[in-house]
Amino acid sequence: MLRIPVTPFEGWELPPEPGELRLIPIGGLGEFGMNALVVHFGEELWLVDCGQLFPSEDQPGIDRIVPDFAYLEVFREQVRGVLLTHGHEDHIGALPHFLRQWDVPVYGSRFTMGLLEGKLREDKLWKGSRMHVVADFQRKELGPGFAAEWIPVTHSIPDACSIALHTPVGTVIHTGDFKLDPTPVDGRLTGLARLAALGEAGVRVLLSDSTNILAPGPTPSEAACVDGLSDAFDLTKGTLFVATFSSNIHRIQTLVDMAYAKGRQVVLLGRSLERNVTLARELGVFKLPDDILLKPADSSQYKPKELLVLCTGSQGEEQSGLARVLKGEVKGLKMKPGDRLLLSSRAIPGNEVSISRILDAAARLGAETTLEGIRTVHVTGHAHREDLATMMKTVKPAHMVPVHGTYRNLREHGKLAGTLGWPSERISLLDGGQCLRVFRDGRVALAGAVPVGKCYVDEGVEHMVDARIIQDRLILQEDGVIFATVLVDPETLDLSGEPSILSRGFVMLSDDEAYGELLRGVARQTWQEAPFAIRKDRDAMRELLRQALRRIIRKTTQTRPLVVPVILDAAGDASGDMPGS
Repeated sequence: MLRIPVTPFEGWELPPEPGELRLIPIGGLGEFGMNALVVHFGEELWLVDCGQLFPSEDQPGIDRIVPDFAYLEVFREQVRGVLLTHGHEDHIGALPHFLRQWDVPVYGSRFTMGLLEGKLREDKLWKGSRMHVVADFQRKELGPGFAAEWIPVTHSIPDACSIALHTPVGTVIHTGDFKLDPTPVDGRLTGLARLAALGEAGVRVLLSDSTNILAPGPTPSEAACVDGLSDAFDLTKGTLFVATFSSNIHRIQTLVDMAYAKGRQVVLLGRSLERNVTLARELGVFKLPDDILLKPADSSQYKPKELLVLCTGSQGEEQSGLARVLKGEVKGLKMKPGDRLLLSSRAIPGNEVSISRILDAAARLGAETTLEGIRTVHVTGHAHREDLATMMKTVKPAHMVPVHGTYRNLREHGKLAGTLGWPSERISLLDGGQCLRVFRDGRVALAGAVPVGKCYVDEGVEHMVDARIIQDRLILQEDGVIFATVLVDPETLDLSGEPSILSRGFVMLSDDEAYGELLRGVARQTWQEAPFAIRKDRDAMRELLRQALRRIIRKTTQTRPLVVPVILDAAGDASGDMPGS
């Protein structure tokens, strides 16, 4: 397998050479989420997907994480548009941030574009003229010698597609997220015949989803959930609460159909769930029996065993429909003994603690939360190992590139390709930002990495949040903060009084007074020993104080609180001297 140490790609700022196609993942490799692939040939630059990453608990105050578009900035005038595989947030969530910078066309399937419209309208970025809906198997000519073709695939969201890029150097296929489901709820099968035809004609590169490479065998069909969900209905004497992903319209359709057959009314709880069901109905991909929906306030008119409550919150989200029920905030709807909470979803890595909390909260209200006696209630939307092998054997690419997932996933996918006959030099394992160069003359080469990274979004501010601020928030959360204030004669730059120490959230040693004196002494000595030229430079002096105090605190307490030096003139004019000035 081709994998070179990731060093900077020298000359990346120059346009591709004649006959060179660049494939650059600026997100989605080495992680699950933030999927985005740059496709660059001549003066044509396209982005396949533009997703976000959800923050983890060690990123406090951050609402979402989006790719750094530094590579696109250099080729700003060549950016032509975005091609979408499907509508999950890790594939479309960063588009509002992208479209603020580039007013370019966006292409995607009906349901994908419907989801995107709602997102862009919320951000006041909707512009119908740049949004282009494509049909299954449709081919769009996008530029000189460049076209894209959307090929249907089965996944856990309607209208998911692979994209075949027809380029001057040959065909490149990006699978997007997929599995091979022979019995999909909506009857829409993966276009294997078309993929096979492209493979027979010759495919230069296949970029294939690696999310579930570690799972053996074929991927279970969505139909495998039917028996388990039926068990949950039959074993629940009271109200059945089911939390699932709001984009999993196929699962929601199964649950609604089952509720109708078993005589239960349905309550939808959660803004995204209501919005997605409405969109799916408008597009004809969701069927709703007459008079089955109830408003939450009307549910008290029915017996508990006559209700199914579908809600958001399967990952423990604090503002979800499920969270509001558990807090008793939904008028007319309470969870009580005899009810059941069923999570028809997988736990996204990092959410296990939050999920455990909501199950515990439901148990405290008397609801049943175990799966005893209940068969399968969730299947994945990502291809298992056997399906991934089928995709490779169907497409028969000259070159294989695993994408989407941690490095371990990518490596295992590459090893699978090796067992199927691909020599190591025709398998490339990329890191984020690493450029794969595909040439018209048949060469494929790994270059170094272009500038990539993560941009942190806090909805409360207009600009991106610097990673250092996130680090400071973590320090505050773990070890607290210490303010060290020194009063200085503005003429002589000598100390005009004793330094003062104030701490918040920091646990000092057993003798707080003595420890405070130790820190005051360090601040005093640091100031007195600093050269006059350093004292004149307030930024440099603050940093000197910060480093000296950090050293003694680490040495004596093994903690790392945030240290904030404050320098004040004895005259009382603090302008320009507060932290960050």
